[in-house]
Amino acid sequence: MKNLVALFTLIILSFNSLWSQIPTCDCKTDLDFIIEKLKKTPSYKKQIKGSKLLEFQNVYNSIVSELNGKVDVNTCFKLLQKQIDVIDDFHINLYSNTTYFSKSHLDDKMKLKEFKDSPIYKSHPKSGIDMDSLREKLLEKPLESIEGLYKFGKTSIEIGLVKTSETSLEGIVLDSDHPLWETGHVLIYVSENKFKKYNLLNYDVDTRQLKMTRNVSFDNQRLLSLKKINSQYNFEFKLDKTSNWEFKQLSNQVQYVYFGSFSNAEDNIKAFKAFYAEHKHSFTAPNIIVDLRSNGGGNSKWSDPFIKLFRKSKAKIYVITNQFTISNAEQFTLKLKNKLNATHLGQTSHGTIAYGTNYGYNYNTPSSNFTVLPTDMNFHNAYYNYEGFGITPDIPLDFDKNWIEQTLNLIENQTQN
Repeated sequence: MKNLVALFTLIILSFNSLWSQIPTCDCKTDLDFIIEKLKKTPSYKKQIKGSKLLEFQNVYNSIVSELNGKVDVNTCFKLLQKQIDVIDDFHINLYSNTTYFSKSHLDDKMKLKEFKDSPIYKSHPKSGIDMDSLREKLLEKPLESIEGLYKFGKTSIEIGLVKTSETSLEGIVLDSDHPLWETGHVLIYVSENKFKKYNLLNYDVDTRQLKMTRNVSFDNQRLLSLKKINSQYNFEFKLDKTSNWEFKQLSNQVQYVYFGSFSNAEDNIKAFKAFYAEHKHSFTAPNIIVDLRSNGGGNSKWSDPFIKLFRKSKAKIYVITNQFTISNAEQFTLKLKNKLNATHLGQTSHGTIAYGTNYGYNYNTPSSNFTVLPTDMNFHNAYYNYEGFGITPDIPLDFDKNWIEQTLNLIENQTQN
């Protein structure tokens, strides 16, 4: 009997020792720290009052009620993000600093076995749905449905995206040759937000680090890095990109410029200065295409000088955006539309436009498990109506045809008429 008790005690101690390997934190302390940072942002000061203040407080109370001592860092990350989401400010970012595996060990069989034997791996969320039945069910979904079979980014991992509620979905691994992912593992969580777009919470494929990407559109059978199986068109992206600054003379009637970034990165500023000096007298065609696809924004010092050049040229401006046109690139789009009567084509922009980060200060939470990047720039009065929604194009472009060719056809038709 004594031996049996000793064995049982050893099992319990071993179990507790294993689970102690899962990182935990004092989530309430981190939550209170983040709220203090949020209260200093322009977006909090502009928005969180009246009924919105009550909502903010109710979310806080709800989160605190879920906390009972220390919680694992992944659960805490989700709860912290829930609080941030009350504010309509998609420039605010929260990062998890916890990685569970090193990418450099992917070819190390011993390290892989050690990780797969760990409680972190064994406790990873796994679907109980029969995978064959799930595949058959998702194959029947129409292409326009967000549910379906997807390829995950550049990997060979096949994901089944299935609804768990009216506004929530899970991305379940259906097939994988990646050593860290097996059939049934949940790789991504998707939730619809009030803008009819989606917030994506996914695990990094190689490190298991949690990442949040907010306000993503489901268009062209794509949801960020998820692309439906056998969906072949990618014309919403610039597929022939050579740099962030491109100028082309497409014909006597049409010139083309691509602005890939307005960032303050040293090499980008250097490239801007060279491009501007070379082409400030080049805009002579009656029509100019301004391509802002996947421009993540930056500093208006590197975008707004072109407004003066385009105005001086007296050209008709055609500006192209996709859902990854963000921040200052969105502001630049509106300036072209409002100041130069530009025609806007393509896809609705991201909707991260009314605020910004000038100094880029980020703060580690008391547990050091998370980093919060609050905003310090205020464009609320000018652009808040577009925050979350994005800028809708005058003329949407088809996803199954080249976007520049479509724009050229439009210019030709308008010229003939």
